[in-house]
Amino acid sequence: MVIKTEVKHEHVLKENALNQPIQCHVEHSLPSNQIAPPHFHEAIELLFSFSGKARMFVGGETFFMNEGDLVIINSNEVHSIFAEDGEETRYLVIKLEPEVLYSTSRSIFESKYVLPFTVAKTSPQTLLTKKETEYTAISTIINQIMKEFYLKEYGYDFAIRIHICSIFLEVLRYWRNQGVAVREKEPFNEVELNLMREVFDLIEKQFHSGITARDAAKHCKLSYSYFSRKIKAVTGRSFTELLNYVRVTEAEKLLSTTNLTVTEIAVTVGYSSTSYFIQQFRGFKKTSPYQFRKKLISNDLK
Repeated sequence: MVIKTEVKHEHVLKENALNQPIQCHVEHSLPSNQIAPPHFHEAIELLFSFSGKARMFVGGETFFMNEGDLVIINSNEVHSIFAEDGEETRYLVIKLEPEVLYSTSRSIFESKYVLPFTVAKTSPQTLLTKKETEYTAISTIINQIMKEFYLKEYGYDFAIRIHICSIFLEVLRYWRNQGVAVREKEPFNEVELNLMREVFDLIEKQFHSGITARDAAKHCKLSYSYFSRKIKAVTGRSFTELLNYVRVTEAEKLLSTTNLTVTEIAVTVGYSSTSYFIQQFRGFKKTSPYQFRKKLISNDLK
């Protein structure tokens, strides 16, 4: 049984001066303590460790965050955090709404740089170790953010936003230099981007229904054949694959935050067949819903 102690927050910004769309604080925890139970949110979250060791459960996988490591938690990714044995765990938490990364014109910029952390709902890498971050300016940028926190000079909130964007730029450049694939295709053009927004918005709103590719094509005022070809060409997946991906992602949240049975979850996210749901879940998460929940419980009780 996990003994939950009160987690101390070092709010380095007086009276939480930085509200939405950016929130920052330094998290402290005693060893062998659950810091955060399974949860998810729209915001993107960055964690940079100053000391201690934390076990992270993110998107169905377990990671260990040590001093100097950076963890990227994407929008709507289920995650939990547990402080391991040893010294006190202390890390910087930066939580930001996706629009912080957008330019004033949410067009090609959005598709090229921001989508890996938002629409795709997964990035190529969750944990960047200290050895990896040392090849970047991330630790220097973190120090600049902390300096802005404490000095609170004129425009410090604006400076912090700039520094946060710089962290994402460093991550993207690191991935590119290491040959990590972020996107295989060139950025969307405006027509494709607008179509993707409409399709993802439709899926997010109706994934629990019996929506089909033909329904989506009709909604977008396109022929079924053109719609299907375009979706496949732009995303590399069919509409059905995209729909299943969203359904599985929503099922992951329910497995982590409710006591619903697997069959009940299958129905809730839009599947009429539990066996088909299990097949799809295993295809995306490389584990069954039962094993996913068992691993989650085991992770939190250790």
